[in-house]
Amino acid sequence: MRIAHPRTSAALLLAGLLALSGCSTDPGPEQLQKAEGRYQELINQNLSAQDPAWAEVAAQFEAVPKDSKVRPEAEKRLAALKAAREKIPPRPLARPGATGHGASDVEAKRAACESLAKKMGAAQTDATRNVLQKVLESCQAELVRLEAYDHPPGEEVHPPGGEGSH
Repeated sequence: MRIAHPRTSAALLLAGLLALSGCSTDPGPEQLQKAEGRYQELINQNLSAQDPAWAEVAAQFEAVPKDSKVRPEAEKRLAALKAAREKIPPRPLARPGATGHGASDVEAKRAACESLAKKMGAAQTDATRNVLQKVLESCQAELVRLEAYDHPPGEEVHPPGGEGSH
């Protein structure tokens, strides 16, 4: 068995490496980089997810070939874009008057007054409307009182003669 000359081996190895590096046919990394650049531009511009410019970015991520080694990263960005562009649920996110985190006496009273106002508007007779109007006025007065003392944590105000009075 004959061993090739060291210079010939090195030249063949170098030629092989050059041929392999020049034969990269995966356009995905370049496409992903371009899409990432545009993605970052739109983030920096603070554009809403509903802006049409995001459709262009989504198309760039879609253009990354399915068999590319960077396709999983493109898929992640696409999923994030699609999630951001979904329709936002209408406010309020929670039911007024619900218990638990985010609910307060003010919110519950506001929901009760709103419900009374709707019932008053739908009342068929003047007698029912008059009764509901008196109850609504009472509800609104209580709401004003609650709102006057509803403050962020640490900034509570106590009613005269109540807790914290001197």
